[in-house]
Amino acid sequence: MKCVGLNFLKKWKGNTKCTIYEFRFMIFRSKQYRKFLIKSTNQHGVHSPFVYDMVTQCFYNKEKRASYPAISTLIKQQDGRAPFSIKTAKLLNRIPAYFEHKKAIILSQNSEFVSEILSLNNTIEVHNSIQFKGHYDLVYMDLNTLMHYLNTEALSSIAHNNSVIIINSMYQSEVNATAWEKIKTHPKITVTVDTFGLGFVFIRKEQAKENFIIRL
Repeated sequence: MKCVGLNFLKKWKGNTKCTIYEFRFMIFRSKQYRKFLIKSTNQHGVHSPFVYDMVTQCFYNKEKRASYPAISTLIKQQDGRAPFSIKTAKLLNRIPAYFEHKKAIILSQNSEFVSEILSLNNTIEVHNSIQFKGHYDLVYMDLNTLMHYLNTEALSSIAHNNSVIIINSMYQSEVNATAWEKIKTHPKITVTVDTFGLGFVFIRKEQAKENFIIRL
C-alpha cells in the first residue's frame, strides 16, 4: 500500500497522466489498509499455539539473513512494479526455513520473481509448473488460482495436511477482497493469516477454524 501511494503521489506532483483506474486503485487500497490496521493484532491477540509460534518465530524474526541484501536489490530493480514490499519479500524468504520445506510450487503470474525470493539462502526445490504427481510443502498461487482449485476440489492433489498455501493480491480490487472472504469461510480451509501483503492459508484438519489478521 505504501509503495502504491508513493508512486501515485509522484505521478500526481509530476503532472504526469494518472489513469482513473490508478486513482480508484489507490483509494481502494488506502481504505482497505485502514480497515486492516484497525482489525489487526500482533502475537498477543493469537491464542492458537501453531499460529503463535509462526508469528513470533517466523513473522517477527529479526535475525538478518544473508539473503536480505539480494532481496532488497531485487525489489528495487522492479522500479515500483514488485508484487510486494521488501518487508513482505523478506517474510516470504523466511517461510521455507521455518517450516523446513523441501518442495514448492509457484502458480502465479510472478512465478520467476517469487521463485527467486524463495530460493535465496534456502534449500528448497522450486517448480513453476506441476511436474510430478504428489504434494508440495509450499504452494504459492494467485488468489484466482486458489479459488479455482477450491471450486474444483483439486487442492488436495497438490497440497498435503501441513502444506503452507500463500496467496497475494487479496486487496488488489473489490472482486479480490470478496474472493478472499469466500476463501476464509470455505469448509476446506481451517486457518488463514492475513498480513495484507500476503495471505497464508492452511488446511490442517487438527486446527480449529480461525482467521487471523497480523501486523508485520
